[in-house]
Amino acid sequence: MKNLLMPALIAIIVIQLFVPVYRTINKYYILKVGEELKFRVYPVDPYDAFRGRYVSIFSIQEVRGNGKYGMVIVDSEGFARIASISDKKPDSGVYIKSNSSNNFSLPISRYYMDEKLAPKAENLTRQGGQEAYVTVRVKNGVLVISGLYINGIAIEDIIKREQ
Repeated sequence: MKNLLMPALIAIIVIQLFVPVYRTINKYYILKVGEELKFRVYPVDPYDAFRGRYVSIFSIQEVRGNGKYGMVIVDSEGFARIASISDKKPDSGVYIKSNSSNNFSLPISRYYMDEKLAPKAENLTRQGGQEAYVTVRVKNGVLVISGLYINGIAIEDIIKREQ
């Protein structure tokens, strides 16, 4: 019994280290090779005692329907939207896999940034006439947010310019 304890412990440690490393590498891979899309959003800066400050993102497009996969189309202005929802994984085209198995929802919810900049980001987006969107990268249905923009300028650049 003691002979099996050490290999089992080593196996558990290796697995616990592998999972977060794999997820991180996968996100960077998607950011590098995934197809870039833009989604219109409106950001809000909530405060969470455990997560700190971040920009919560709500999609302007209401997406409702049953299914796990959303087919993406790009409109004439270059913004992406979900055209249809299905339970079956699409054979071709760009699609997004939902986090929910029953009702489709875009997996765009949080944009993490410097805690000191997040309240300023919210103030910027509350001003009238501001167009906000996120850029994302998508590969095999997995979506990774790559940037938050206000009127075509990265939110971090706007805030740094104002300081």
